[in-house]
Amino acid sequence: MIRPANRPARSFATRSLSALLLGAALMTAPVAGLAATAAGVAAAPAPELVYGMPHVEAVLSDALSKVVTLGRLQMELDTRVAELRAPQGGGGLAVENLYYSPVQGRFAAEVVVTGTAVRLPVSGRAFGVVQIPVLTRRVIPGDIIGPGDVDWQDVRADMTTSDTAATDAQLIGMTPRRGISTNQAVRLRDLQSPRMIDKGSLVTITLTTPAMTLTTQGKALQDGGRGEVIRVVNIQSNRIVEATVAGPNVVAVAKPGTIAQ
Repeated sequence: MIRPANRPARSFATRSLSALLLGAALMTAPVAGLAATAAGVAAAPAPELVYGMPHVEAVLSDALSKVVTLGRLQMELDTRVAELRAPQGGGGLAVENLYYSPVQGRFAAEVVVTGTAVRLPVSGRAFGVVQIPVLTRRVIPGDIIGPGDVDWQDVRADMTTSDTAATDAQLIGMTPRRGISTNQAVRLRDLQSPRMIDKGSLVTITLTTPAMTLTTQGKALQDGGRGEVIRVVNIQSNRIVEATVAGPNVVAVAKPGTIAQ
């Protein structure tokens, strides 16, 4: 009769021991996991700053636009880099040690990630580009240039001069002194107004003042187009004067007795 009475006590003790063992296992499990991580699992690498070629070209264009001031900037790199990498904590891109030769159109510089030691040497060509009017057909002396004969073309700004036609108005209505090729810069010295007076032809010489207008006959000593100044001889006085071509066989003098020679 004594043994049955003691069985519940042993069962309770067994359950208590099992609970203690389970709690100990749960408490040690995270510690074992941390040990495994420290032993064989590497931590994730810190992210990098990555700059692609559009970023490099943008910062270079901004720097070069300060030294290439004529026309629209055009830039060509000698080599292209896929991307520029720098550690986290760096700043933006900047251009340092920029050198530019306007004669050769060459540049060299370093693109840097501020706040880091990352540097990218770059080099290439840079120049300004402008649009100029060109002829779409070959014109010869006597041809009158019309609106349909003119197109626009990009050229390097340093290939133009003050004598290069820059607007279509400088071409339209003019005729060349000599043949002009197509799609080429047109020099103003190669253009003239259409001939309105032939050398040796009779002309009307006019003098206009606020009070009166005088006319007399003369003879042209030079060919002339509208707006050009030519020499004419006054038939009545036999004096040579300089006059501006005002129309077909009509010239105008600024004041009486303007003697050319």
